Amino acid sequence: MSQPTKSSKKYLKAEEGLAGREAQRDVNRQLDRMALLAHQLTTPLSTISSLAQGLMRRTSRLSTDDIQERSEKSWRASLRLQELIETIMSYTRINAGAISPNFNLFNLETFLRRVCHDHRRQEPDRPFNIDLQGIPDLFVGDPVLLEQAFVIILSNATKYSQAHQPIGVTGCHQNGNIIIKIRDEGIGVPEGDIAYLMEPFFRGRNARHMAGTGPGLSLARHILSVHGGSLHIESREGSGTTVTILLPGELMSDFGSDI
Repeated sequence: MSQPTKSSKKYLKAEEGLAGREAQRDVNRQLDRMALLAHQLTTPLSTISSLAQGLMRRTSRLSTDDIQERSEKSWRASLRLQELIETIMSYTRINAGAISPNFNLFNLETFLRRVCHDHRRQEPDRPFNIDLQGIPDLFVGDPVLLEQAFVIILSNATKYSQAHQPIGVTGCHQNGNIIIKIRDEGIGVPEGDIAYLMEPFFRGRNARHMAGTGPGLSLARHILSVHGGSLHIESREGSGTTVTILLPGELMSDFGSDI
């Protein structure tokens, strides 16, 4: 049996060094992700704690309007915390293969209008332009999972745009597909970041100072994929973002025998 040559030993050593550096980079990425999650969870908790302490210390000196304002801020912070926790838990379950869709027949237009209405309640003054008359009435899917996917996309649209900027939600039925577009006029995404937006925990360079967990779009894409759909993003920094959701228009026929 031949002995390793000096050149082969050097090659093996270089390979081991490369593998070691890559493993360390993976560890560093995991630590960065954990730090990001810890920061995002701590922010709403700190807000709730600060507001609660202020109410306890100065209740007798606060007007009814002051108490109302602080209570509303606490409520919004609690909603944000709940959203973060639900997104993280869903992402974890999906990666563990613990989520399976429960398909049901439902009215897609009514469903989408309700999701938009519920989301708009968080920002009552936000303009919403909704045109869904072109989509089929009936659809087969998991409304619970689909609602989570649409809430993630709508949350991004409102989060990364100003409160006075409108959100557009349109739908049509074209070439056998249901096409739903959610458009905002916010900060947009740098061109070099678009390809990475649906990677877990990735944050665009111009959004790293803003609240958000990172798994959101990755989770939304997975939910749509189990429905036979897909998600596409078009964006330009400073000019807003359009998220296009494609769902199979013939999905109902595939489950017709089960309905």
